[in-house]
Amino acid sequence: MSSCPFCYGTLLPTFTHGLPREKCGRCAALWFQGEGLETVMGGPATAALLAKARGKHGECKDCDTPLTTEPHCPKCGREAPSCPKCGIAPLAVTHIRGVEVDVCVHCHGMALDTGELELLLERAGDIPSSAPEPTAPLRKKDKPRCASCQRATQLEHAFTSGGKLYCGSCAPAEASPYDAELARISSSQMPMPDRTSPSKPTDPISRALGWLFSHAND
Repeated sequence: MSSCPFCYGTLLPTFTHGLPREKCGRCAALWFQGEGLETVMGGPATAALLAKARGKHGECKDCDTPLTTEPHCPKCGREAPSCPKCGIAPLAVTHIRGVEVDVCVHCHGMALDTGELELLLERAGDIPSSAPEPTAPLRKKDKPRCASCQRATQLEHAFTSGGKLYCGSCAPAEASPYDAELARISSSQMPMPDRTSPSKPTDPISRALGWLFSHAND
């Protein structure tokens, strides 16, 4: 398993629908592989983001000190954000419509910490800044049931695939652990993938990234 670019916690796959992504189990940052970004967002859009990121310095996540080639921040000593795929550090930092994005210019992957993700969702219109936080679509007291065997399933042990919940015994091989936090952000139980257009973003995070990439040339 790969490590988070910011805190070096373990990255785990999350939703299988929409844009593939990995989430840090420690700080909840998200990592997007370059191949997945290009497949879903398109070559020209990802090329525009890379062009914007090339030549940019990195940035310490604790004190915002600019980083060039330092493995550690010279001011506070924190390790520089690094790519979980190729190990390059620091990641280049660029800004798109006020949203800070950490990019690996080598493998084309991209990282967002939780604050950046919420700001992105707000700017893209999926979470209005004046609206209260959406509640979780599923709660423990709701007693969700496995889509296959219909047994009551604890959310912390549930898996998701194709927009359905499964218990550990029935989960398909491609299923991912149910992520309550991302489901809360998504504000819908489990969005079904768009069967007619598999590369079209179908969930709020993927749609927000589409908005981000559409402004990469700004």
